Amino acid sequence: MKKVLLFLPLLAFAAMTQKIELGYFGTTGNSNSNSITAAYSCSYQYSPKIKYTLFTDILYASKEGDTTNERYRINFDTYYYYTQKLYFYTQLKFLRNTFEGYNQQYSIGPGFGYNVYKGEKNSIDLLAGYEYRRNNYTTQPHKNYHYFKGEIKHNLQITSKNSLSSSLSIVENLEKNRDYEMEFITNLNLAIINQLGLKLSFELDYDNLPPLGKKKTDTTTKVSIVYSF
Repeated sequence: MKKVLLFLPLLAFAAMTQKIELGYFGTTGNSNSNSITAAYSCSYQYSPKIKYTLFTDILYASKEGDTTNERYRINFDTYYYYTQKLYFYTQLKFLRNTFEGYNQQYSIGPGFGYNVYKGEKNSIDLLAGYEYRRNNYTTQPHKNYHYFKGEIKHNLQITSKNSLSSSLSIVENLEKNRDYEMEFITNLNLAIINQLGLKLSFELDYDNLPPLGKKKTDTTTKVSIVYSF
């Protein structure tokens, strides 16, 4: 019995996959700029029907000694699979980016997902749900919002070790139809050697009613070294 109890933590760890990402971009000469990115993600298969995922990242950029961007994000998702294709999910999200106008942004949302296609190399999922959000702004009073959220995810296994993933999500305010946002994310994962890889990422965020004084569109391009374990 003691041997079984000692072995249980090893089984839990075996069901978890983890990744650490580090990226840097800098220039010197006519201009001095530095950009640093770091991320941690993990996926834990608690049971055949339940899975948890966690993603957290930091982005910091400076130019000529002045901070030009500083962003912190945390996403925690829970998935419960009714069948191999149909599942229920909940999302918990946190964002801090004063350069985009948010001291803090908290989100929670349940929804349903469906795997509409799964082949040898491709898979496509459609998700739809509700999102409650609290925005603590930098330049205006805090507000609470109710959104409908729709998302499509595509994964392509290019080779046994290289993959491409993309997602497009849209949220629309249930009380104000001009208040909507779109987010497009694509990641190219390339194997280097053993557990080391290279990740190329592009993010596009569009907010039709951004915080006061902020632009509607933001893009982020990242190159990171990834260690998987």
